[in-house]
Amino acid sequence: MADFRSIDRRDFIKFGLGTGAGLALGFVIPVSGRAGQAGPGQAGGVVVRDSGFSPNAFLRIDSDDRVTVIAKHLEMGQGSYTGLATLVAEELDAAWDQVDVIGAPADNKRYNNLFWGPAQGTGGSTAMANSWQQMRKAGAAARSMIASAAANRWQVDEGQIQVRDGIVSHAPSGRSATLGQLAEAASAQIPPDD
Repeated sequence: MADFRSIDRRDFIKFGLGTGAGLALGFVIPVSGRAGQAGPGQAGGVVVRDSGFSPNAFLRIDSDDRVTVIAKHLEMGQGSYTGLATLVAEELDAAWDQVDVIGAPADNKRYNNLFWGPAQGTGGSTAMANSWQQMRKAGAAARSMIASAAANRWQVDEGQIQVRDGIVSHAPSGRSATLGQLAEAASAQIPPDD
């Protein structure tokens, strides 16, 4: 390896190309499981399905207990996917290992940057400041609809329904179900106004 204190341009380029190729090869990840190639019906390497419980534009719960957060801000290393998904997961009380995040499709009416007007985009450190309330409300609305579905199914008071780590339960009767098991019934519930 060349001594960096006395490296000439040619050695620098050789070293840079060699290192860059190693990094490129180091980030090749085989496609398996739920991941796929980008294309119609897919985003961010995760298949976007039309099934499941979608109470709003930012969240979907599938019967297999996968909670998919649709992030309207791109992930460019600043942690917006993690931050936005955390807000939804906390309000919904989903287990973190069941949460997936995908990028929102192009739709500036549904996914506009609230600070920029009718434009969909990421920048200026606006992701969390722009979307924290939307994401919290998305998770809270889904949780409310899931709780209503459980109360209706079990014929119990909705105030006695608890959600914790993706499990919906009614302690007095000992009944429980997963988010995915209640997803279809929740889709028949009316979303809360706020």
